[in-house]
Amino acid sequence: MKLNLDSHKLYYHYDRVCEFLEKGDTYPIYMEVSPVGSCNHRCVFCAYDYIGYPNRKLDTNRFFKFIDEVSEAGLKSMLYAGEGEPLMHPNIAEFITYTKQKGIDVGLFTNGELFDKKLNDEVLDSLTFIRFSINAGDEESYNLIHKKNVFNKVIENVKYCAKLKKDKNLNVTIGVQFVLLPENINSIKNLIFLLRDSVDYISIKPFVLQNEAQGYRHNGFDIDLKPFFEELESYSTNNCNVIARVNAFENYGKREYKHCYGCNFITTLNSAGDIASCLPYWDKEEFVYGNINKNSFKEIWHSEKRKKIKDYLENRLDVQTCPPNCRPNAINQFLYELKHPKINHINFI
Repeated sequence: MKLNLDSHKLYYHYDRVCEFLEKGDTYPIYMEVSPVGSCNHRCVFCAYDYIGYPNRKLDTNRFFKFIDEVSEAGLKSMLYAGEGEPLMHPNIAEFITYTKQKGIDVGLFTNGELFDKKLNDEVLDSLTFIRFSINAGDEESYNLIHKKNVFNKVIENVKYCAKLKKDKNLNVTIGVQFVLLPENINSIKNLIFLLRDSVDYISIKPFVLQNEAQGYRHNGFDIDLKPFFEELESYSTNNCNVIARVNAFENYGKREYKHCYGCNFITTLNSAGDIASCLPYWDKEEFVYGNINKNSFKEIWHSEKRKKIKDYLENRLDVQTCPPNCRPNAINQFLYELKHPKINHINFI
C-alpha cells in the first residue's frame, strides 16, 4: 500500500496545477471540515486545547447546501476532522453519505470512541479511509494521554470496523495514527501487536506544535529513534504497514520555500462556518476568507478579502514563522520549485 503520508499527490492533478500556473488561482482539491468544536477526549497534546472546546456545530441545512456548492466547484475530497471530534455532530452520518453521493471522496479522523457498530454500518461504505487516533497501547497509558477510560471500547470498535470491511469486501483503508511522546513510547509495540491483524497501517508521527498557545511541550526522547523506528517497522505484515514517519521527525519545521501557494489547493472549514487558509490559522480573522452562513462558497472564494489574504500568503508571508509540518508543506515545496526553478536550462528536458 502506497500512502505517501509525508509527500503530496499534485502530480495527479496536473489540470489544476496548470490552471494555477496560468491563471494564478484554482478551486481547492481538498478541504478539511470540522463539524463540531467540542470533543469527548482531553488529549494532553491537543492542538486545539487553547480555543477551549467551544460548544458549537455546523448548521445542518446550511452544510448540506454547502456540500452542493463545493461539489459544483470541483472539490475532490473532504476530510471530516478538525478542532473537535467529528462524530459528535448529530448528523455526521448523513454528512458523510451525502458527501459521497455528490462525488466527493470522504475521509474521517476520529478517536474512535463513538464509531460503534451502528455508525460503522451506516457510513463505512461511503469512506475512502478512516484513521483512528490512538495514542497509547494499553489502558494505563491511554488514560494518561487521552484522559478517558475507553481504551478497550476503542479497540473493539476498530476490530468491528475491520470485520465489516472484510465481510462486505469494502474498498476502505483503515489506519491508526500514534503521536509519539515520552509518556507513551513504551506502549507503541503493544498497540502494533493488538491491531496489526485488523488495520491496513499504523503511522507513528511526531508531536506538532500548531500554536504557541497550546499547553503541551516535551524535551525529546532518551533513546536513539532511528533503530527504534527500524524495529517498529519490522513488525509490519503482508496486510499491515507500520510506518514511522521519519521524514516528519528529521525535517521537523524545515522549509526550503519562502511563501505559501498550497492554500490554493487546500482549505479548511471550522465549526463556526469560517473558511480559512489553513488549520493553524483558522481561528485568526486575518486568515479567514469568509463565513458560509453569510455567503456561498464561490462568493467567498472570489471575494476581495480572500484576494488580499492570497496575495499576502504568496508574496509577503514568511513561512518560517508558520507552525512546523503544516498540511500544505509538501505541495508548497513542489509549487515553489515550479514557480522558482533552481535548475538551469529547464527547456533541455
